[in-house]
Parts: sequence; C-alpha cells; structure tokens
Amino acid sequence: MKKIRLKKIKDKIIFANTVSLVFISFIIILGMTIFLIHTAVKAETKEMDKLVLSAIDKLKNLPSNKLKETYKNYDYADKEYISLAVKKNGTFIYLTNDENNFDFKKFEVNKLETKWDRFVYKRIYTVNNTKYYAIRNFEYMEAHEVLYVMLLMFILITISIIIISKIVAEYVLNPLTNIISQSKEINNHNIDAQLTKTRDDEIGELIDVLNETFKKKEEIIKSQKTFSSDVSHELKTPLAIMKGYLDVLKWGKDDEKLLEEAIENMDIEVKNLERIINTLFLSSNLEKITIKKEIANVKQLFEKIKKDYELLNIERKILVKSNDNVNIFIDKNLISEVLRGLIDNSIKYSAGNIELIAKENETAEIIVRNYGEGIPEEEKKKLFNRNFQGKNAKKGAGLGLSIIKDIILLNDGEIYLENREDGLDVRMEFKKIEIEE
Repeated sequence: MKKIRLKKIKDKIIFANTVSLVFISFIIILGMTIFLIHTAVKAETKEMDKLVLSAIDKLKNLPSNKLKETYKNYDYADKEYISLAVKKNGTFIYLTNDENNFDFKKFEVNKLETKWDRFVYKRIYTVNNTKYYAIRNFEYMEAHEVLYVMLLMFILITISIIIISKIVAEYVLNPLTNIISQSKEINNHNIDAQLTKTRDDEIGELIDVLNETFKKKEEIIKSQKTFSSDVSHELKTPLAIMKGYLDVLKWGKDDEKLLEEAIENMDIEVKNLERIINTLFLSSNLEKITIKKEIANVKQLFEKIKKDYELLNIERKILVKSNDNVNIFIDKNLISEVLRGLIDNSIKYSAGNIELIAKENETAEIIVRNYGEGIPEEEKKKLFNRNFQGKNAKKGAGLGLSIIKDIILLNDGEIYLENREDGLDVRMEFKKIEIEE
C-alpha cells in the first residue's frame, strides 16, 4: 500500500508541476506570438499605405475612363494582392477584376480580418474629394512561421517540464522509498541496523530522527528482554522453594516441628514474592504513583527495615547508626522501598555488615554503607540510566538505581554514590524537619 501511495505522490508532483509550468509557458508563448504578429502586421499595413498612396498619386488627376487602364499599366510590389476601387462622381469604378470582394455597405475603415491562410486589411483613402477603397489580401507566411516555431517551442518546453518534474519527484521521493524499505528490514529482521544517511537536508534530518527512534526501540526491546529474564530468574527461586515446602507438608504434616518450619519459610518466600512484585510495580508505574508525604523519623524507619530483614534470616547484620531526632518529610512507603533496594544491592555486591546511617548537617543525610569493591568512576553517572548495567552487574529484579533516583527526586531529595577505600556509600540528602518538643 505504501508503494502505491508514494507512486501517487510522485504522479501528483509531476502533474502539478507540469500543469502549472505548462500553463505559464503557454501564456508567455501566446503573448510573444501575439506581439510578434502584431508587430509584423503593423509593418505590413504601413507598407500597404505607401504602395496604395503611390498608385493613387498616379491616378488622382486622370479622367474616369483612363483610371482602370492606367492602374493596369502601373506596376508596383505586391500589386497582385491588392484590390482597388474608386468612387468618383457617385460612380464606383473597379480598377481590379475582383469587384465581388467589395461590399461597400459593409466596408469598414481600417478593418483587419484574420483568416487561417491570410490577413485581409481594408482601408479608405480620400484624395481630392475622391474615395479610394483598398483591400489588401496577402498571405502572411511569416506569421505562420512564428506560429509553427512557437508551437514547437511549447511542445519542447512541455516535454522538458515533464522530464524535469519526474527527475525532481524521484530525487525527493526515492530517499523516502529507501527509508521505508530499510525500516521494514529493521522491523522484520535486524533491530540493531541504522538507516543510511546520504543527504544533509530535511530528508537527512528525518533519517537522524528515525535512527534515534530505532535506537530507543532497540533499547526498549533489550530492556524488556532483560526485564523478562530477571523476573523469571527472581520468581523461579521463591516459587521453587514454596513448591518444595508444599511437598514437605504433604508427607510431613504430622511432624509439628517440620510443619512450623515449612510454614515459616513459605511465609518468608511469600514476602520475597511481595517484594519482587512491589519492585516491578514501582518500575512500571512510578509516574502514576500519588506521593503521600508525612514527617518520618529516620531512626524508626531504619529499625523497621532492620526488623524486616531479620525475619528473612540473612547472613549479614544490618547496623543502625542514627540520632533519635533526625526527621524528614517524605513518602515513607517509597523511601522504605529505596532503602530495601539499596540493602539488596549491598547484599549482592559487597561483603560484611550493612550500615544505615543518619545525621544532620545543613540537610538531613541518609547513608547506606557497604563494604565491597565500590563502583568504577566511569560508571557512576551511567548507573542512574535505566538501561545501563555495570560490568559487575548480576541478574535480579531488584530496585534499580534509576528508579531509586526517580523516587528520591519525587521526595525532593538528592542521591550520590561515594567510593571509600573499603566500600561504597550511597548518600541521600533531604530537607531536615525541626520538631518542637
């Protein structure tokens, strides 16, 4: 369908250009033709005046019975194309043998009639109270030649306009045809490909825009594949564990101790599933979430999160280091997810204890400290990009730094990554809240 549409566009361009330019050419050529013919006719009529007046000068003093014979014997240029009659003493005398050409009742002065094969010019000359009626019948071959030349020029111009319009249309639309063809190839086979840019005009700009769009599409597809893989990986483990404990419950339901252990562990895995689902929800719906801010005591927030992780029986210790009076104005649920995401990352990428630190300076600072390798300097800024994964990245659907940063910004905070010799600090700054006791 697209090829047919492009063909129609090309035809419309050719048709529009041809019609407009041919019309303009026709007007110009018609004007030139009329001007040339008018100039030539004017010259011919002046020449006729000279010839006829010369003949009249020979006849004006002769008696009526001598006029025809004298005119017959008088020779001058183009005489065979001129008809002449005299009205003398109320009588018409035909000096030429073509009296049928004269209709004196309809004889109009200085009348030029244009016929297909000739021009007919009529004029009355009055000399010594005698009227001479002259008709010039001449074949104007030069006018025909002008018409033929102009017609030939018009045909050549029309053909040239059609050819030029076709070339222009193809020059403009062929790159679009190539863009469509390459785009189909990219859509059907190779998402990594880029359109070939051959021009630096608007078409080239369009190619740049499309290449950028394809690049984003490629990033989205790769991100979706990674996301699907991560989700599959994350959900597989807790589901497998739960399935195992369900099997245990089938054959060990009479063992009270085993039953209690299975239920506790299944509860833990349910919490893991909830955490993963919450993470996925935040990743896909962050822009739709309504922020519900309230004053939160940071130490109490830390203690709640510490208790949650103790229920998971992780091997690490989470240490809380905070004054009792550090308060910030935040959405507690979202910031809790941020802290859990940073703790999960610390568990993946570091060793040793994880410290939750809060202190006050000009702002309220919250630090999640771990002991590991840190982050290469060249990766620091890129880690906040949604689709970027560092060289040490591991699989998992944990809350990514891009989502964490978005949440921090929604809560009017800032986030920084700071390497230490023995690990990494993720430092967040919020406006501190003073509470009067």
